Amino acid sequence: MNKKKIAIFIVSLYGGGAERVVSILLNHFENSFDIHLVLLQPIIEYDIPAGQKITVLDKSPSNNSFSNILKIPFLAFRYYRFLCKNNITTSFSFLNRPNFIAGFLKIFGWKGKVIISERTFTSEYYTTKSAGERIGRWLVEKLYPKADLIVCNSKSIEKDLREIFKVQTNYSIIYNPINLSQVNESIAYNKKFENNTTRPFTFITIGRLSQIKNHKLFIDAASLLTDFDFRVQIVGKGELKKILEDYIILTSMQERITLINHSSDPIKYLIMADCFVLTSNFEGFPNVLLEALACNLPVISTDCKGGVRELLAPSISIDTPAANNEIMYVDYGLLVPVDNAEILAEAMRSMYNNTVLQQTYRAKNHHRAKDFDTSVIMDSFKNLLNQ
Repeated sequence: MNKKKIAIFIVSLYGGGAERVVSILLNHFENSFDIHLVLLQPIIEYDIPAGQKITVLDKSPSNNSFSNILKIPFLAFRYYRFLCKNNITTSFSFLNRPNFIAGFLKIFGWKGKVIISERTFTSEYYTTKSAGERIGRWLVEKLYPKADLIVCNSKSIEKDLREIFKVQTNYSIIYNPINLSQVNESIAYNKKFENNTTRPFTFITIGRLSQIKNHKLFIDAASLLTDFDFRVQIVGKGELKKILEDYIILTSMQERITLINHSSDPIKYLIMADCFVLTSNFEGFPNVLLEALACNLPVISTDCKGGVRELLAPSISIDTPAANNEIMYVDYGLLVPVDNAEILAEAMRSMYNNTVLQQTYRAKNHHRAKDFDTSVIMDSFKNLLNQ
C-alpha cells in the first residue's frame, strides 16, 4: 500500500517550539506517511528518524530580512517544482517564511492541499514599526487566505488572524503536544543525580534570550525582593545574552541570578526548581509551560496574548480582560500583567510564602499536562493529514 506523500516545511530544526513539534511529527508518523522534510537552512538540533528524506530549499541564505522577502516568489517556484517532481499531495508548513512560500503554490496552480501552521500571535509579531514588518503584515493578509487550512496552536491566534488580518478561511486548533512518557523518563533519570542538600527557593525560566521573552522583567522583579532568600535561573541562549549578563551586574543581582546556556534536556533544571516563571510579552502556545506543569511545578506567567490563558486558565474566556494591576489566581497558576515588575515580584513573594498554594498547584498541574500528551494531540494531527 502506497503511503500518502507529505512535505513538512520549516525554516530549520534549530531549537524552538515549532521545531520541536515538527520533530515529534516526524518521529510519530515515520511509518504512517511518506514524509519529506523541507528546510530553508540545514540546521537540525532535534531528533529525527534515521534515513529521513531532507531537502534544503535555500542554497544561499541571507541575513538580510528584506532580501529574504524578495526571494520568497523564487523559493516558492522552487518548492512548487519539488512537490510536483516528487508527487507530493500535501504541503504542511510552519512559521512565517515557509507559510508565505506555501501561499504561492495556488498561484502557480498546484493542485495539492496547502496547510499552513501559525505558531505565534501574529499582530504582535508584525507591528508597523518597520518596512519589513509592514510587508510581513501585507503578506499575511494576501497569502494566508490561499491556504486550504490554517492550523493554529491556540484559539487566540485564530481570533487574531480572523479579526485583525481578516483571514477568513478554514481553521483547525491543535495545541502543542508533550511526550509525557519521555518527560517521566527524564525525571526519573535526573533524580538519580539530584543533590539532596538544602538549597534556597529557586525560581526558573527557560526560553530564548530575546526581546519577546522579556527576561529583563524577571531580573527587575527579582531585584525588588529583599525580604527572603531565593535564587533565579534563566536557562536559554540568544542574541540578548551579553545584554542580560550586563544587566544582572548593573542591578547587583549576580549572587542571586544565574544565566545557564540552553540545554536539550530542560527537565534536569525544572526538577531542581520550586516555581516556574514566564515573562513573555506575547506567545503562541508555550511548550516550556507544559514541561513545567508536567514536572509538577507551580507556575507564574504574564497574562500575555497567545495561548497562556488557554493552558493555565481554561475556565476563563480568552475575551475576558487581561490581568491589570493585580495577580489572578487561576486554575493552574498565577497570571500577572505584562511588563509589570512590581506585581510579578508580589506574585513571586506570594508563591514563596504560601506553601499551601504551592502544594495545591503541584497536586494538579501534572494532570493538566496529560490533556496535551502526544497520545492525544497526535490523533488530531493524524486526522488532519488523512483528510
